[in-house]
Amino acid sequence: MGLQAREVAARAVQGSLFNVGASLITATSGFARSVLLARLLAPEQFGVMTLALFFLSLVTQAQRLGFNRAFIHRQDDSPDNLATFATLRIGLTGVAVLLALAGAPILGHLYPDHPGLASVLAVLALLEVARAFNGVAETLLTRALQFRRLAAINVASSLTMTVVAPLVALAGGGIWALVAEQATGVLVRMAGLWLYRRPWRPRFGLNRDLARWYFRFGTFVFANTNLTFLLDRFDDFWTGTYLGATALGFYSRAYEFARYPRRLLSGPLVQVFFPTFALLQRDRLRLSRAFYRISSLIIRVGFLVFGVASLVAPEFIRLILGPRWMPMAVTFQLMLVYTLFDPLVTVCGNLLSALGQPQRLTRIQFVRVVVFIPAVILFSKVSRDINGVALAVDLMLLVGIILLFHQVREHVDFSLKRLLLVPSLGLGVGVGGALGTATLFAWSSDWASLVGKFTVAAGLYLAVSLALEGQQYVYGVRTLWHHLHSG
Repeated sequence: MGLQAREVAARAVQGSLFNVGASLITATSGFARSVLLARLLAPEQFGVMTLALFFLSLVTQAQRLGFNRAFIHRQDDSPDNLATFATLRIGLTGVAVLLALAGAPILGHLYPDHPGLASVLAVLALLEVARAFNGVAETLLTRALQFRRLAAINVASSLTMTVVAPLVALAGGGIWALVAEQATGVLVRMAGLWLYRRPWRPRFGLNRDLARWYFRFGTFVFANTNLTFLLDRFDDFWTGTYLGATALGFYSRAYEFARYPRRLLSGPLVQVFFPTFALLQRDRLRLSRAFYRISSLIIRVGFLVFGVASLVAPEFIRLILGPRWMPMAVTFQLMLVYTLFDPLVTVCGNLLSALGQPQRLTRIQFVRVVVFIPAVILFSKVSRDINGVALAVDLMLLVGIILLFHQVREHVDFSLKRLLLVPSLGLGVGVGGALGTATLFAWSSDWASLVGKFTVAAGLYLAVSLALEGQQYVYGVRTLWHHLHSG
C-alpha cells in the first residue's frame, strides 16, 4: 500500500474538510427537514417509524459481521478478496430481508396500537437490498480515502430528501412521508454511485480461505455489533413497548435534534479517521497524534455546542418545533450529554478495530449492555417517563468512556488533562455567564432569551479557549494549510 505518512496526513485532512463541508449542508438540510416533518406529523407517527427501524435493525444483525471494517483493515486489492467481500455482504443482507418480510405481519398483530407498522417494515426491508449494493461501493471509496465523491453523494441525497419528504407529508401521506424520506436517500445514493464512474462492477465469488478469515475477524465484530445494537436501540424498543408510540415519538425526536452537532462535525471526522488509523497502525507516534487531534477537536466543539444548546433548549422547542413538543425538553437536554461524548466512544472503538483488536471492544460493550438494559427498565419505571430512559443512556455512556480510554492507552499516548481542562473551564464560564445575564436582564421574549443566552455563552467559551490555547489554534491552522497544499 505504501502511502507515506505525509500523504496519509494530507489526505486525511482533505477528506475531513470535504466531509465537514458536506455536513454543513446535509446537517442544515436535515435540520430543516426534521423541523418541517415535526410540524406536519404527529409524535405517534414518529414512534411507529422508530419501532419499525428497530425491528429492521434487529433482523439485519445477521449480516453485520463487520465485513466493511475487515475489508478496510486487510488492505488487499485482489479480485478474489473483493468478490468474496461482496458475496458475503450482499448474501447475508438477502437473508435478513427475507426474515423481515416474514416477520412483518406477526409484528403488526403484536403491536395493534402502532398502526401501519407491518407495511412500513416490509417496505424498509426491501430498501435494504439497494443499501447492500451501495455499501460495497461506499466501502471501496472509503478505503481509498475518496471522501470528495462520498461528500457530494451525501449532499445530493440530503437535499433531495428535504424536498420529497415534506411534500409527501403536505399531501397527507402521514407516516409514509418518513418512508419516502428513507427511500429517497437510498435511491439518490444508488444513482450517485452507479451511474457515474462505478467504483465496483458487480462480481461475485467465494474464496473459502478468505471467507474463513472474514468470519474469524467478524466473530468479535459480530458480537460487538450486536452489543452495540442493544446499546443503540434497546431504549427505543423499551420506550415504544412500555411507554407507547407517542412517548417514543417524543424520545426519538429528542435524540434526533440532539445529534445534529454530531452529524455536523464529529460524524464526518470519525468516518475519515478509521481508515487513517488503519494506515498508521504501525507508527505509534503518528497514530497518537491522529487520535489526539480528532479527540481534541470533538471535545472542544462538542462542549461549546452542548453548553449553548442546553441553555436554549426550551426556547428552541417552543419557537422552532412548536409547543406540543415541550414534553421532550428535559429529555433533549439529557440526550445532548450522550451526543456530546458518544463520538469519543466511536473514535476509541474505531482505533481498536483498525488495529485488529475488536475483541477488546466486544468485552467493553458487554459490560455496557449489562449496565444499560437494567438501568433503562429501572429508571423508566421509577420516573414513568422518557427522562428516566435518557438518564440510563448517559450512565451507559460514562461507563463506556472510562473503559475505552483505559484500553486505548496501550496503543496511543495522550493526556486527559490536556484534552478536558480548557473546554471544561470555557463551558463553566460560558454557562455561568449566560445564566447570570439572563437573571440580570430578565429577557422579554423567547427570541430575546435565545439570542442573548447563545451570544453570551458562545462568546465567553470562545474567549477562554483563545486566551488559553490560541497559539495551538494558530499552529493547527498552519498545519492544516500545509497538508491542503502538500502532494
